[in-house]
Amino acid sequence: MKLIPLSAEVLQSQPFLPFGVYAEDGRMLLPPHAPLGDARVRARLGQQRSLFAQATDYNAWRRGMAQAVQGLLNDNAPLKQLAQVRPDMVRAEIPRQPGEEWEAMVLALDKVLQGADAAKPWIGRMQALRAQCRTMVARRMDEALFHLIYTGGSRVSHHSSRQALRCMLMAGEAAQALGWDEERRLLLDHAALTMNAAAWRLHDQLARQVGGIDDPQQRALIASHPADGERLLRASGVTDEHWLSAVRLHHDDALAGQPLEALDAGQAAASLLRRVDRYSAMLSRRIGREPLSATAAAQQACLGADGRPDPLGALMLKAVGLYPPGCFVALASNERGIVLARGERANQPLVAALVNAEGMVMAEPRLRDTSRPGLAVRTALSPSQIPVDPPLDKLQVLRGWLK
Repeated sequence: MKLIPLSAEVLQSQPFLPFGVYAEDGRMLLPPHAPLGDARVRARLGQQRSLFAQATDYNAWRRGMAQAVQGLLNDNAPLKQLAQVRPDMVRAEIPRQPGEEWEAMVLALDKVLQGADAAKPWIGRMQALRAQCRTMVARRMDEALFHLIYTGGSRVSHHSSRQALRCMLMAGEAAQALGWDEERRLLLDHAALTMNAAAWRLHDQLARQVGGIDDPQQRALIASHPADGERLLRASGVTDEHWLSAVRLHHDDALAGQPLEALDAGQAAASLLRRVDRYSAMLSRRIGREPLSATAAAQQACLGADGRPDPLGALMLKAVGLYPPGCFVALASNERGIVLARGERANQPLVAALVNAEGMVMAEPRLRDTSRPGLAVRTALSPSQIPVDPPLDKLQVLRGWLK
């Protein structure tokens, strides 16, 4: 008899289990269908250090539950009915304000970079934030991308820190697809967070400014900020030449036509960041300028003159998806919604439908797997084409089903 451990989440979320519960030594503690809510049952289980089930019974139960959930999803079941099948997915630890962890990271990075000064130890604080962010996104990348892309398309506040974090995560996904080692990915992260350090306040100001850049001083600062950023980093104690060159070259058009393998580490990081920076900026709101749809942004940032993605553009779109989390789409079903997570293929994301085929706002968002017939993404949309703000609390619950 092969036993596997039972998690506390399973025991706390179910009224009963259709299989026996065993102690570590193989003794049966509870028979199948014993009421787990009974005080005496809980007291008995509480005396055990660990609880177990037979592997075959447990796995069969999980498969049956997964089939039941999928059936409800296919039948367009509301969240309440889903929760009755899988109450463990409606967890108490869901943040009261969805996205508050990612927004706290935006604010913390903004505080560090607003104070970027050679006389202050800001580099160490930036590196600590980078490490914290990487720990947070290790299993929640789609959630982080969702927050940074959605809020970037709906807000103009803290533009620089949102852009830096978006670029770090998007470029990091592309670097992983390229097979870059940990050292090169760390270099890329550092460059992404600091490439606009010398113009941090100016970029925030421009996001809130109506019209183009007419002021000659602003134009000069924009043109010089890569070189100014390198000088600031050197004066702040950075000695990694690849990091410094990545910041200096992140707007260098001369790198665009060169294959990454022909470039050194700093140049390759700069070339990748140049592309990601442009694409990410197009997904962001400015005062007086709507963010572009994912497709329009990709056409301007990732396609060559022949209308096809060049190698770097294709790699980036494959890494983050043709329709990244946080972007809006229309489906073949005539529903409209927001992308929750990337799918198995770049053009098949998982979507929360918000507007039904008749153009009416849904009372509750519904999960749509766009790899299924009749639910494919028909086109990307800009935020202005969705007549409702996404209910972030309900999307947080839906996201739990994707884990």
